[in-house]
Amino acid sequence: MPTVVPSIYGTSAFKKIDANWAPNIGHTTCGGLPAYVAGMLGLTAEGAATRINTGGGLAGMRNAGIATGSWVHNGAMERRRAVMAGGQPARPKPGDFYLLCSGAVDRHEAGCNCIAPVKLEDAHKYRGATIEHVGIVVSAEGNLWRTADAGQGNQQVQLALYVWRQFNPATQQITGESDKFGKPMRRLCGWIDVDRFPFLT
Repeated sequence: MPTVVPSIYGTSAFKKIDANWAPNIGHTTCGGLPAYVAGMLGLTAEGAATRINTGGGLAGMRNAGIATGSWVHNGAMERRRAVMAGGQPARPKPGDFYLLCSGAVDRHEAGCNCIAPVKLEDAHKYRGATIEHVGIVVSAEGNLWRTADAGQGNQQVQLALYVWRQFNPATQQITGESDKFGKPMRRLCGWIDVDRFPFLT
């Protein structure tokens, strides 16, 4: 990760994250950073079959986690089970690939596409929230988290940066990302546990 973060559009380091991005192209580059890191970690045949290293879209990263049993959904039911068992709700570890969605709490629990099946014919069941941002966890201690994220900047210049984010355990929201309309994209949907994903290293 330090070979490409921090970096700015147009540099050789940033081209490793997304060599095809250009101003006003209509999307950001956030998915390119986890894809690049996944490729650098090396993939088993099972991992390669998910195409996690190709930057194939935000839902593609979630699908790769589901397909390999490494997806951790950050839902109320999962957190409640952990507490009832006498533990603490799960949190991502350094190196895990995290996903944020657009949904408020009720929309996340009932209709977030982060829990959607891969089958397109079932997509209509999950209109409540969509995946809006992906990145890599650097630290998730306490309520001040640090992440590594591409897709920073704007539609003219994209950046890959380390970002400090305030985490609210009561609402599961994180500061630091907003969509092109200025609406927050703060709900921690879940993450890929990199220790469970079939990487070579």
